[in-house]
Formats: sequence, structure tokens, C-alpha cells
Amino acid sequence: MPEIEIDPTTRIEGHHSTTLTVEDGTVTRVESEMNMFRGIENIVLDRQPSDVPQVTQMVCGVCFTCHRQASLLAIEDAARRAGVFDEVPEQGRLLRDIMEGMFLLWNHTIHLFALAGPDYSDAVADSGFDRLDPVEGAGYERALEQQRALLQAFSEFGGRAPHPLTYAPGGVTADPDDATVETVRETVEAVSDWLGPAEELRPALTAARDRGPVPDHAEGLYDMCSILVGAAEAGADDFGVGPGRFYANGLFYGTGDESLVLSPGVYRDGELHRPTREELIAGITEDVSHAWYSDDSGGSPADAPPPAPQPEKDGAYSWGKAPRYEGQSMETGPLARLIAAERDPGSLRAEMGGDPRKSSTFNRLAARLQEVLLVREHLLEWLDVLDTSAPTTADWTDDFSGRGVGFWGASRGALSHWVEIEDGRVTGYQIVTPTTWNLGPRDADGEPSVFETAAEGITVDDVADPIDVMRTVRSFDPCLGCGVHVHGPEETFETEIEPHAPGGSR
Repeated sequence: MPEIEIDPTTRIEGHHSTTLTVEDGTVTRVESEMNMFRGIENIVLDRQPSDVPQVTQMVCGVCFTCHRQASLLAIEDAARRAGVFDEVPEQGRLLRDIMEGMFLLWNHTIHLFALAGPDYSDAVADSGFDRLDPVEGAGYERALEQQRALLQAFSEFGGRAPHPLTYAPGGVTADPDDATVETVRETVEAVSDWLGPAEELRPALTAARDRGPVPDHAEGLYDMCSILVGAAEAGADDFGVGPGRFYANGLFYGTGDESLVLSPGVYRDGELHRPTREELIAGITEDVSHAWYSDDSGGSPADAPPPAPQPEKDGAYSWGKAPRYEGQSMETGPLARLIAAERDPGSLRAEMGGDPRKSSTFNRLAARLQEVLLVREHLLEWLDVLDTSAPTTADWTDDFSGRGVGFWGASRGALSHWVEIEDGRVTGYQIVTPTTWNLGPRDADGEPSVFETAAEGITVDDVADPIDVMRTVRSFDPCLGCGVHVHGPEETFETEIEPHAPGGSR
């Protein structure tokens, strides 16, 4: 039985590898390895609560806003339970939602065009979709322009991107005037025009299937539909099938009613459940049986100490933990969110994916396109109702003791931050990320992670190019910076870096 080592597997933050055991042309076992130590939880210890969001957003330069948001939700939850904080003002919540919405559109565009889309381009798959070709494709170039515009608009409210400055305990410190809001709205509308109206989804899909001309009023939709057509023609609706269990925290507070815009939920055994907050806290654990951590680094994130490295541990093969809900692996991401929200815009997953709740490589891609359309519409609505004269932040103090959990939805799926505070200092912290939910290792019972399950059974025609395994891992949009972090040595060292001069060699 040949063994295939793929390293790296992703087009971003390459510290993930996959070992495949192949028998008679079929993958029979998968080991998903995260290759760097995780340590942010250690860094925030003994800091003031208000310092923590600034540190945790540095987990990653791609997933920056969602970590700052989840961290804020965690310390605000702790302060609320301690009786020293009430609520973020509605306009503060709305500003956070607007920034999170722009971030999600930016992030999904990166995924669809730069990280997963090239797998279905003419350059990689001989698909005829040369607009998707990396670097040189016209669709790829136009998508990059939209990403840049969205980050520039984001910085109007966030101060900078990545790593914004204005998300703060109690709300948002930004105080935009009407002219700034109008500038942001114009940018979002321009990106929306590139994407095209939702009613053009079907015509754009037909045009992509026919390799027809690009519609002037739905260029982005045409290119995104080209990715879906390429995936469907590659059979992506039948490979990369996960365990069929989904978990979503929900996303966006919207205009102030009691429910999230995209509802949280757990889907398993053919039924959708809506666990209470207490049930989620009690049900989530992290298994470290096959992770390079000490045995006491696992368990409930509410009680476990920060992860302690054990790189020589027998049977371990990853720096990622194995999150479980009530002992089961759970797929998370846009597909999980839309299943929890009971949404299938344009019936894309029902018709092209075979079943809107099917865990497949195709449905993961389709869900991202669908979420782009949904969030675009809400984002424009939120900008219209933003009141620049209303307060955006509440009073805050670090002087309290308590515990809190911040449940949020990153672009890649369910994210949670867990904090314990004593006398104004952080004494415990845990981060459970979407990528560890999806790409973690096996647990003590030998149950594979979602990706390991999804890759088992995939046919490998060419051991030198297991393309469908690569398509599958990328369909989860993994971001390893969120799951693992560098552990620096105690010794000092020096590195000399030669700057790149304009016109010089790289």
C-alpha cells in the first residue's frame, strides 16, 4: 500500500500536511497534521481583559476580525455575568456587523478565487475557464481588485486592515461621520455591482455552463458560477463527503432583534437542533489523544489549562486538537451555517449538489457563493440604517472576576473564545477554531476528523497528483494560523533579511 505525503496542502499558511494510505487506487486512511505549536492562549495570561482582543486578533492576518470579535464577546460575557457591564449599544453592534460583513465578503472572495478556484481553472484542470487562472486570469484579477476595495473600506471604520484598532470592550471606538459612511457605502455598492444582482444567479450559471460571454452586469457571479460548474464537472458533489454532522454558532446581530441573522444550530442524524448556550458550553470538548500536548491539555475549554507541548508523545501526529460536541466530530463553515439557518439560496445545493444538507466538496463551495449573496444584501441594509449620531460604545472596567465564552462565526466556521478572569487579570484562556473542528486529528476512540473522514474513499488515479484530495481539503478553506502558532526557543538568534528593491530579483 503506497503512502502519500502532501506538504503543504493549502495555498495559504502552508503549515498543514496530509498523509494518505492508498490501497487499490482508493484512500483508506488519512492523517491531518498541523505542523506548528499553538501558543496564543499562553501569551494572554496575566494580562488585563481589555488587552486580550488586541493580542488574539494577531492569531492570523486573514482571520483577524473574527478573533477580535470572539475575544470581545468572551470578556464582555464575563463582565456581564460579574455585574459590571450591561450591553454594547445597538449602533456599536451594528458597526461591528458592518465590519464583519465586509471582512466576510473579502474572505470568501479570497477563498473562491485564490485558494479553491484555481483547482477548477483552465490552467490546472483544462476546464476552459481561463478567467479563473491564477495571476493571469481576468476574473482572478478583477476579484483581487474587489478584495482591495473592501479592505480599504473596512479601514474607514476599523482604522486599518488587517488588525483593526477600533473594536473595543463595550463597543466600537470609531465615530464615523455621514461622509465616511457614504464613502464606505459607495465601495460596497461598487463591489455589489461587480457581483451582480441575486436574480442574475441562474442566467450567470447558464452562461458559465455554456462558456458563454461574460454578462456586463454580473461579472462576479459569472466567475463564481464558473467555479461551481468546474467543480460539478469534476464530480465534486460525490467526493469529499464528511460525516454529515454540522455545527454553527450563528452570525450577525443585525438591527437589534433577539435572534441572530444566521441562526446557530447543530444538525445530526437528519435533524436540526438548537442547543442552548449552556448545552454548548457543556457539550464542547477538545481531545488531545493524537495531538502533541500533555493529556491534561484537553477536556472542556472552560476548565483545561493552556496547552502544554509534548512533542515526543506516542501516537500523536498533529499540533491541532480534536474538538468534539457531545463526543462527535462536527463540520463547520458556511455550509453548516446555511444548514442551521435552513437556507439554500437559488436552490443551488438541492439541484447541483444533490441535497442541500449533503457534506461534499461541491456543497462547501456553493455555500460560500450563497453566503456572499446573503451577506451582501444585509450589509447594504445595515449601512442604510447606521445612525452616526448614536453612541457606539459603553463604559468599561477591567476590575472584575468572572468567566465568559464568546461564540461567533468566522468565515471558516464556528469559533469560540473561553476566558477566566480573576481580579482584573486573565488566568485562563482557550480558543477553539473552525480549522481544528474540520482538520484536527483523530480522538481517543479513533474517530477521524471531518476532513479525514471526507478524504477517505477518494479515488486516486495518479499518486503523484491526488487532485481530488487537494480539492477537498481546500473546500474547507483551512487557515492554519488560527489553529497553531510558533513556539519560540529560549535562545536568542539573529536573521538578516535583504529588502526587495524595485526592479530587483525576488
